[in-house]
Amino acid sequence: MGAEDFHEEYRGIFNTLATRYLVNDYVTERTKVLFILESPHVQELKYGAPVSGSSGASMSRHLFGERYAHLPLGLIVKKNVDEALRRPSIDRVGLMNVCQIPLQAAAYADAALTARHAEFFSALATVRTAGGTSAFTDPRKHAVQQIITGSIRRKLAKLQGQELFLVPCGRFAQSFFRLAAVTSPLWHVIDQVPHPSYNNWSKPQYAAAVERVKQVCADRVPMQP
Repeated sequence: MGAEDFHEEYRGIFNTLATRYLVNDYVTERTKVLFILESPHVQELKYGAPVSGSSGASMSRHLFGERYAHLPLGLIVKKNVDEALRRPSIDRVGLMNVCQIPLQAAAYADAALTARHAEFFSALATVRTAGGTSAFTDPRKHAVQQIITGSIRRKLAKLQGQELFLVPCGRFAQSFFRLAAVTSPLWHVIDQVPHPSYNNWSKPQYAAAVERVKQVCADRVPMQP
């Protein structure tokens, strides 16, 4: 089977999984700072928003201070949108996963499901950990990469008319943002921001990038540099 054959098969699996395991992005017309993350995991499936676990708590602490360190950013943003609270500092923040279903088989907590689609989940795992590989010769991995790229490309294309600071967090998000190849004169991309897992936002080598993110979230940086 070639990549096109796997593309059709794997798109069907993606669509089937999305009926139960899809986590919505949170982006509105008021969003000014859009964080692009990797994919949902256990806590995101539980609460229905990106970065709803420890990574999201780390983001809240850095962006809003210690008093919010116990509240994952995904839960704050979800509550603000779902309840139409219109809190200005939260309204600025949007959350988007590159892939809206989990890339890690463990998140599904269904051994029969992951065994039934073992090759598919193996391809997902490889693409997730490839660290920015731009092309795969294996047709399974290539198909997965193309499906994910197509998804984020469509989502970003809908935002080309919106003035945004875009913050791809971590190598996976940065790689797929590059592969999507969607641009806009209204966008300002903040580079070199790590994924917030493993306390990365507190590491000295990322201090300048994280400080830039904090400034734009606090509206201390104008849209036009």
